[in-house]
Amino acid sequence: MKKLFIPVLGLALFATSCKKENNITPTPSNLKIPYTTLSTSSNYKATFVDAEGKTTVDFSGQTTRINMLKEIDAHIKTGTSADIDAVKLINMFRNQNTPFTSADLNAATDKVISAKTAQSFSATEADAERQRFIGYFNELERISKMNGQTAEQGKAGVLGTNRLVDEKGFELSQFVQKGLIGAMMLDQIANIYLGTEEQSADNSEPAEGKNYTDLEHHWDEAYGYLTANDTYPVEGKESFLGSYAVQGTSVHDGAEALYLAFLKGRAAIVNNDLATRDEQIAYIRTELEKAIATVAISYLNKTNTATDDASRFHALSEGVGFIYSLRFAHNAKINKAKSEELLNILMGKANGFWSLTTDDINNVRDQIATTFGIDKTTVVNH
Repeated sequence: MKKLFIPVLGLALFATSCKKENNITPTPSNLKIPYTTLSTSSNYKATFVDAEGKTTVDFSGQTTRINMLKEIDAHIKTGTSADIDAVKLINMFRNQNTPFTSADLNAATDKVISAKTAQSFSATEADAERQRFIGYFNELERISKMNGQTAEQGKAGVLGTNRLVDEKGFELSQFVQKGLIGAMMLDQIANIYLGTEEQSADNSEPAEGKNYTDLEHHWDEAYGYLTANDTYPVEGKESFLGSYAVQGTSVHDGAEALYLAFLKGRAAIVNNDLATRDEQIAYIRTELEKAIATVAISYLNKTNTATDDASRFHALSEGVGFIYSLRFAHNAKINKAKSEELLNILMGKANGFWSLTTDDINNVRDQIATTFGIDKTTVVNH
């Protein structure tokens, strides 16, 4: 089992200085934030403060986008009893025409989910991924008009009491929610904010009008896509990637180790210890990718034990969303081409999920398990 190594240091916690000393090589005797002061109970914002004791952390932009996705998700969930409005969903995705119920979200005109979707891909590929979600929004409007009928092979409608599916049994709401966990949140963390360009930002002095450096801020923005909370995980208060990372890491090092990596990486930036920062980047990328793979495997296993079509297709749809998300990991083990290959096995038959066999599902599950070295029988708490 992989463990975080935190060296034993015996210094008190110092506040972050306003100017970094780039000419000093970090040693145990000159660290501004000794790594041994960090723990799973450390408050992220309170740990990183300036000389006046004010937090140097700001990930409000990421919290705003998470709240935007919550509104998208809430509107989609009305589709079992009311018509979904595709234009409204597209406007929320693009943050145009004041589509949100929250005035604060409508006022945040510089925060746009679509612009942060598949951002690490080429312009052409990113646009294709964004159009994928717009296609889901249009399909959701279409099938919501059939919410008064029971779905069956070749007929859209509702399964159980609250599962709106199309003619092939696809629960598109899960494709949107789980897909954006990868296309926005994982991509932004692993490839954008922890990527080479953003991690090459200035760390010598605070950004204009701020009490944090650009490099510190980029690290915090990565953290903000994991959670909106000042510690992680907070039971009952995590959503999207943050929630599923708890589940996915539960059979590895655990969410607390992931949190410590974020704390230690941020402290390393304050300490100007970029070697330690890079170790944490590698750890975070690996753990998030493996967590998503673990949850995908778990959902495929739950599909095989489901006792009705509503539960079966729900688990399959969530699994599909996470398999799609794997392409957004850093140097993804299951890249776009492989992800599409696996999705085609699950979705490519004429009647979609209605035609799937246990062998089809296990084929995909086993390939993911082998790729990541995960027990293929894994089931985690969803």
